Amino acid sequence: MNKDKGRILVIDDEFSPREALRFVLKDNYDVTVVSGGVEGLDFISQNPVDLVIVDIMMPEMDGITTLKKIKNNKPDIEVVILTAYASVETAKSAIRFAAFDYLTKPFDKDDVLKVVERGLEKKRAEEKLKLEQSKLRYRTKSLEEQVNIAKRDILLSYEGTVKALILTIDAKDHYTFDHSEHVARLSTEIGNALNMSGDEVERLGRAANIHDIGKIGIDEMILRKNGELTPEEFLEVKKHPKIGATIVEQVPFLQDAIPVILHHHERYDGTGYPTGLKSEEIPLNSRIIVAADAIDAMMHSRPYRQSFPMQRVFFELEHNAGTQFDPMIIDLILKNKISFT
Repeated sequence: MNKDKGRILVIDDEFSPREALRFVLKDNYDVTVVSGGVEGLDFISQNPVDLVIVDIMMPEMDGITTLKKIKNNKPDIEVVILTAYASVETAKSAIRFAAFDYLTKPFDKDDVLKVVERGLEKKRAEEKLKLEQSKLRYRTKSLEEQVNIAKRDILLSYEGTVKALILTIDAKDHYTFDHSEHVARLSTEIGNALNMSGDEVERLGRAANIHDIGKIGIDEMILRKNGELTPEEFLEVKKHPKIGATIVEQVPFLQDAIPVILHHHERYDGTGYPTGLKSEEIPLNSRIIVAADAIDAMMHSRPYRQSFPMQRVFFELEHNAGTQFDPMIIDLILKNKISFT
């Protein structure tokens, strides 16, 4: 196998997707295909592999078990889960055992190539990081600073896994695509206006970027519904903050985001969900995200309404200060003329 081309192993018990992946990847990478987890693990034990694409539903050994065994034996191999659907349990297991990303069946050729290349880029970056860490052992100057940089790079790699899940969620709903990114940007601007420290703003942005991660557990038909939700459908949607908090529990460096995700649909007057917190009982970062979330929603069209003009957005913010929103935050937004675009 040619290391420069990247060494890919495809594990799938079904012939058609297995061969389709081989055909898509063969011109750019060295590709080996096998029909099961046991065979795949045996191949990895005897051959160098950079990235594995493994189907989640296989007889004898399923994809999550295969993922766990690969990471136990060869933690530097990047693993992409191949699945016909994205469920909460799949997301939790994939994060827990450090999968790099998802591919959903039926897969798109361009998506496959993008995911594989990003996985190989991450592996190359981590190999470079290890080399740099090795060199650092022989240096004395600026050692602590360099190690901290290395740690941050590792955290960014794990953040990439979480962001991949967010992109999966955004892809489920065309009308909210990039919503999480917009909310994160607005939230950090509000945090800066509040004179939060750099670390506090960074944590706020990280939590805002994944505030809707629980929607991975909500029926896609509900998320894409072209019209208002029924009471039963709305009850289903209201589950996503708790689902999101449960998923993030599996990621050690995101522990401070758990209460933010859990309470980002609370209302200042106590009529929100899931727990009915009110006023300053609601975490500050959640109160910020509530405002940023609503601003972005009003500024973008939905299947059942057009986007609001800016004057209407300002009116809604003022009108709902003290009920839906923290009045201090709304006052800050309007006085500082925070950019919404």
